[in-house]
Amino acid sequence: MKAIDACDAWRLKQYEVTITSFRDEQPLKPVDRIKDLKLVLLDIEKEDLSAYSDAEKFRAETRAFQIDFHSELAQEDQTGREMMDHQVTARWCRQDSAANQILGYENHLVINKLWQNRQGMKGKGLVVKRFRY
Repeated sequence: MKAIDACDAWRLKQYEVTITSFRDEQPLKPVDRIKDLKLVLLDIEKEDLSAYSDAEKFRAETRAFQIDFHSELAQEDQTGREMMDHQVTARWCRQDSAANQILGYENHLVINKLWQNRQGMKGKGLVVKRFRY
């Protein structure tokens, strides 16, 4: 119990850090929705629909659906890029019963306020403390 209490006391000294970053997780490389839409529309035009009697109607409906769909994706991207405050966990504890210890983990990107809500920019927890029992 003393090891758990000691780790909790250490964790609570810097449990969460408030960091301003993107609302939604962002990809490392931004998505080009216009390019994606052009490729999809090109595929629609190339598709062989000669077996269908109402091929052009189907093609037009598919084209309209894809244009609307990509417009909604672009809007979601814009909303996801809004900046907001995140409460990010900086320290946590895990029990390692095989070694009779409580491990104290810390994410250095969070501690140093370098964490970003982007793929590959969130850091990872590293063991920085060992509370043995």
